[in-house]
Amino acid sequence: MGARVAGWTLAGLGILALAVAVLVPGGSPAPEAGLPLAERYETVTEGSDVTFLDPVTLEQRTGEDVSTTVRVRGIERSEDADVDTVVRRSGTTTRAADGTLVAPTTTTTACLDRRTAEAVDCSSAGVDGERTDVRGLTLAFPPGAPARDGMMWDGTVQASFPVRYVGDEEFRGLDVRRYEQQVPEQVLRPVLVAGALLGSDQDRAPGDLWYGVTRTLLVEPVSGVVVSTEEVPLTILRAPDRTPGPVILGGAFRSSEESVTGAVARARAVLDRPEPSGSAFPWAAGVTGVVLLALGGLLVVRGRPRQGGPAAHAVTSTAGAARHRVPVA
Repeated sequence: MGARVAGWTLAGLGILALAVAVLVPGGSPAPEAGLPLAERYETVTEGSDVTFLDPVTLEQRTGEDVSTTVRVRGIERSEDADVDTVVRRSGTTTRAADGTLVAPTTTTTACLDRRTAEAVDCSSAGVDGERTDVRGLTLAFPPGAPARDGMMWDGTVQASFPVRYVGDEEFRGLDVRRYEQQVPEQVLRPVLVAGALLGSDQDRAPGDLWYGVTRTLLVEPVSGVVVSTEEVPLTILRAPDRTPGPVILGGAFRSSEESVTGAVARARAVLDRPEPSGSAFPWAAGVTGVVLLALGGLLVVRGRPRQGGPAAHAVTSTAGAARHRVPVA
């Protein structure tokens, strides 16, 4: 009798454990991976054979060492941004090795969806303090997203263009995904420049500023961190008839060793992060429930009376005595 009671008790506990295993994932999910709420880092791309127009002397300089630095930091949440959004501000500066400012510093502020890493509408979004509708991927790729093409923001054109998934490879001990983006050469804006730059006798002559770039990005997919970048930009001044003038900036740039090391470390920090305990609990509860049910069932079966045992013989003997009564003298 005691074994059967214990068996039914264990079976009940097993059923309860299985119910918890089923209900906990739906009612109390582990937090999803996403962009960190606050982060601060710096990336540098370097070019060793770069051509640019000196903005002070207006001389064409070639074979120069030039670097582009991007400083990223999280800022206070925008008033109209929801809890699943982070705000990132990035400042981009391009300088020659001698300190010459090759291009004006540009500051971009974007509100990013933590799950998709894409820019979304918010009052903080803008470029150099002017309200701008930033769209597409900007500073990172979506953590844990499947390999596929997307749209990526180009800060020079201030528009998003397709970025194509090429394939997977290994880089610095990490499994990474290669993406490529090509921004076709196009007119950025009309300009009025010194006539000598376009071979004109006039003091000032009209022209057009043309720009295009090819980018290759290596992305660690679990974290969404861009661990390495290569890009070949070309910004050139052309006359209205498209006759080429001086190159404003042209060359091949790639991530500095220090930037790659820092990006790989940020990616590894995500990869090495322990799995939330909430995600393992349902599995443990399910296994416990199955074990308790099995033990409880075994005890219930063992606790049942055996057929043909002492109890059965006692009943038979009593029945026989009723059929064959002893006469009373």
